[in-house]
Amino acid sequence: MATGFIEKRIPSGKLTSNALIAGDPKSPALILLHGAGPGASAASNWQNCIPDLSSKFYVVAPDMVGFGQSDYPNPLPTHAMTWMGLRVEQILGMMDHLEIKTAHIVGNSMGGALTLHLLLEAPQRFKRAMLMGAVGAPMSRTPELVRLLSFYHDPRLGRYRELIHSFVCDPAQFPGLEDIVQARFKTATDPKVRAIQENAFESMRNGMDSLIVPPSFLARMPHRVSLIHGRQDRVVPLETSLYFLQHLKNAELHVLDRCGHWAQLQRWDAMLPIIMDHFVEE
Repeated sequence: MATGFIEKRIPSGKLTSNALIAGDPKSPALILLHGAGPGASAASNWQNCIPDLSSKFYVVAPDMVGFGQSDYPNPLPTHAMTWMGLRVEQILGMMDHLEIKTAHIVGNSMGGALTLHLLLEAPQRFKRAMLMGAVGAPMSRTPELVRLLSFYHDPRLGRYRELIHSFVCDPAQFPGLEDIVQARFKTATDPKVRAIQENAFESMRNGMDSLIVPPSFLARMPHRVSLIHGRQDRVVPLETSLYFLQHLKNAELHVLDRCGHWAQLQRWDAMLPIIMDHFVEE
């Protein structure tokens, strides 16, 4: 049974991706897509989850274009849909290089929107999907989301701590949260990363609505989709998952109590059985 992962550079179309990889390549492939908070990466989202998944799956978790150590485009896009298109090409190119014909896929937050766009553009490449607190639906812009998108207008540690605390249900009940704050703040304010993410966040501030997947598009998706949402998610409200539940033809929703925006970090005890039930094919 695999218990760790390796980090490697993978050609993925026009750009090269940094990715975490674990498990047996002969096992069903499972692609994990992280969210788009400042300083986010595949490792910050998934490193604690991968050991439990690699016993059943060939796990691939890339840094999305614009985050982590994956290559950055030049020139930088100025619109959210342009970033999305680059990420769609990135994931499909990475799958081609790894000779992954079909895969299951999990998308968290902005990674959920990317998951939906991949299902739209290349439905034959994906089996089942899971969306966790996903964007890509009409939604109210919560005060926490507004503050997230404006972080780089006042990128101080104290403000970043407030932002990360809003991602969880109860910061006092989250061991190690300050370590996450310090590590991600260091990444988010690295001069190279900041230059890229200031651009990416400005594009999201002005182009989030363009990422909404219309009901008619969702209705055409044949994939089985599991929806995971934290009941106390203050960043992406539950209404997004209710929208997907209404319009996807083959979806079910799991609402997790005592859980904010990071289900994979706060309620892995509940989420892991749902993943296994949804993706493991007997």
